[in-house]
Amino acid sequence: MPAKTLRFFYPMPVFPPVSVTGSHCDLRCSHCRGHYLGHMPDVSTPDRLREFCVGHEAAGGVGLLISGGSTAEGRVPLKPFLPTIAWVKENTGLIVNLHTGMLDAVEADEVASTGADIVSVDVVGSEETLRDVYGLRVGVDEYGATLTNLVDAGALYVAPHICVGLHYGKVLGERRALEMAAAIDPEVIVFLGLIPTESTPMADVAPPPLGEITGLMSEAKRLSPGAEVSLGCMRSREYKAELDWAAIEAGADRVSLASRSTEQMALDAGYGVKHLYGCCATPRSLEDRLLRC
Repeated sequence: MPAKTLRFFYPMPVFPPVSVTGSHCDLRCSHCRGHYLGHMPDVSTPDRLREFCVGHEAAGGVGLLISGGSTAEGRVPLKPFLPTIAWVKENTGLIVNLHTGMLDAVEADEVASTGADIVSVDVVGSEETLRDVYGLRVGVDEYGATLTNLVDAGALYVAPHICVGLHYGKVLGERRALEMAAAIDPEVIVFLGLIPTESTPMADVAPPPLGEITGLMSEAKRLSPGAEVSLGCMRSREYKAELDWAAIEAGADRVSLASRSTEQMALDAGYGVKHLYGCCATPRSLEDRLLRC
């Protein structure tokens, strides 16, 4: 028997991201400028979201990430969609992952009340990054408070996400972000890597050093031994295969969009491999729904 089974996740097309703001984002952060919203289905009215979910399930979909651009206050404007999200949970079998931004206690209660399966929260640990990249004048403690608010509200499953190199490729507040993530004793911590993106101020920035990402993954295993560590979808292609394997060696339990070469290396090294067709933040209790017969 292999000492460890790795789980490789493949979200598309059965677990797509959708945007409640279409291609619009008020923040237009320096690393993105709304670029990635343009690739998501536009569900910018509650009726559109409902219709998408019904059609997606009928076509064989298993879940979706409901995201969107941020308001100037750093929140994804989900409030008008919350009754629809609750309807989706009551009337379909879809796994629902909400990407929220910061939440106060009241907002966290409203989000939790929908019954969403997963709440994904990007956690930033540097006020300099919040100011210079996001354009926000808030403290990093608001991210820790968001995580705590969701747990206190009874959200089913909170998945902290940490983007390494968000500050123009530099590692600045990621360890503080990791400490805030570990404080809620999550089931999984998802690591992402900055992608230098065309038509943004970071188009020519080098992605973060591979060792910085894997070092944080190792630190996550130390700080939060009960949590699984995942290498998420968003990471640079510049060193993808090398990073995937280095992440596994650093203790990653999950990899999104692992290549065939990574899988072969894992098998050759004695790992077991499980393929799951959905989001890498999915709790283990729901993983059977991501298996493909």
